[in-house]
Amino acid sequence: MIRIVSLSFAMCFASVLAATAQQDPRALLMREHPELAAALQRDAGFGGASSALVANRMHSRDAAAIADSRAKTSVEEVAPRTWLIRMPFVNAVLFETSDGLVLVDAGHSPGGPGLLDAIRSVSKQRIHTVIYTHSHADHAFGTWALLEAGEKPEIVAAEELLGGFELLLKLRGSIAKYNNQRFEDGPATRDDFVWPTRTFRGSLTLKIGGEDFVLTHCKGETDDQLWVWVPSRRALASADYYQGFFPNAGNPKRMLRDIDAWAQGLRDMAAREPALLLPAHGEALRDPQQIRGELLALAEAFQSVIDQTLAHLNAGLRKDEIPLRVALPPHLASRPTLRVNYTSVADVSRMVLKKYTGWWDDVLSHWSPAPLAEEARTLVELAGGSARVAEKARALVAEGNLALASHLADWAWHADPNDPVAQQLVVDVYVARAIDPRSLLQERMEYLARAAEARGRLALGQ
Repeated sequence: MIRIVSLSFAMCFASVLAATAQQDPRALLMREHPELAAALQRDAGFGGASSALVANRMHSRDAAAIADSRAKTSVEEVAPRTWLIRMPFVNAVLFETSDGLVLVDAGHSPGGPGLLDAIRSVSKQRIHTVIYTHSHADHAFGTWALLEAGEKPEIVAAEELLGGFELLLKLRGSIAKYNNQRFEDGPATRDDFVWPTRTFRGSLTLKIGGEDFVLTHCKGETDDQLWVWVPSRRALASADYYQGFFPNAGNPKRMLRDIDAWAQGLRDMAAREPALLLPAHGEALRDPQQIRGELLALAEAFQSVIDQTLAHLNAGLRKDEIPLRVALPPHLASRPTLRVNYTSVADVSRMVLKKYTGWWDDVLSHWSPAPLAEEARTLVELAGGSARVAEKARALVAEGNLALASHLADWAWHADPNDPVAQQLVVDVYVARAIDPRSLLQERMEYLARAAEARGRLALGQ
């Protein structure tokens, strides 16, 4: 089975490879710490072909990215008149009806031409309807190529997707940063989107070619996400609700995920008793019993995290303590499709806390804190200087206490990011964290980014 992991990891890893060619600070780290290469490739992949050219240019129409995506796009017939189109990093679902084609998702922008090629390789019918499951860069941006080819589909989405598109404009720089994309590629005006021609609230049934296509909006990885049920085929296009691993439900760099709604959505999908599960990432599932089991197991895992988090919250535990006490029950923790390699159970607990409580973490000094740099300088001074801090931090690394060593490295760094002692400490500590087998995909790339920044400053002073 193809292993499924983080899209943002795949994008970050591609960025590292590109950086190596440019000999930037990340390249220095890779050369000086060859063990990073194996760490960065740990669990690499995303259920389909990878493309370094596409990874960091999801919103672009770059010719090289288009060509690479085109070359790496394939079509899999999963049932009569039903196909899973496998683009780099993401899938689209194609249904053929007597009235034309129904396409669920349109991939990323450079994937548009390859998507059209894939469609035309299996059917010459007109594209009747395109359904956007949500507003992420890899799901709703390849439509331009269909329109340029003369197709005139109705484009359907949840009404909430309009706000998702608007948010891409409002937070253009921030979203580019936290999604490892180039700022200049991101949508800059409303004309840079292919907007839905029809939206709905709650649910909508489209009757196309005598068949019902039931669209249900349900908050999950985004507030605008939906899933598609085709009862005549017992087929479920599940968007990003199910991904074959413990999913992107606690990402510390993303907006709030509604875990309660996500869990209920999974139960609602299972209640339809699908015989074909068509995810937006990874392989199709064709066993009804397996599909039901996977959907309900993930829902149970989410519910367990919710229940434990709220129980500890109601018991009066300090909020920083709660996620560290939350764990999946053994029968779920041992399940391969709930393996934790992207964000952790603790991260999902933190997302639940974010939904139900304010931003304060219960540490009183954090209510109206001193500037971080001032706090760090005071602590480093009390320790006797950055050399003493570094000495203790390296001792902690040797003991395997990388989390506490990171606090010391951060204090030294924020006290004076131009101090070579602090710079080298940050490199040493965060390289150690990046290669540590306990580190997860999302955090691993942030460790690398901070180590690279410190290595770059060291290089300037050498």
